[in-house]
Amino acid sequence: MLLTIDDIKGKFSELIAGEISREAADRWAYERIQAFDAGLLEFEPGSDEEFLWSAIQYLYGVDSKDSHDEYMHSLGDIQRAFEEKWNR
Repeated sequence: MLLTIDDIKGKFSELIAGEISREAADRWAYERIQAFDAGLLEFEPGSDEEFLWSAIQYLYGVDSKDSHDEYMHSLGDIQRAFEEKWNR
């Protein structure tokens, strides 16, 4: 499985635009974590591995809640994090 910055940008964009749910973004990230653990995840370019991995870690858990009906991070928080860290 290949992971690129375009994959990360696409997933964040879909999430922020409401095209996918937080749970779907979390599952997408989890699939990449599983692939990484199995030695099946490739980073493109390889020099961006740490950068791309940090985005996966952020997306994994983006559906975490503070309470039954309130997410830990608002969509504004998610968008700011994306713009500051991964939108290059």
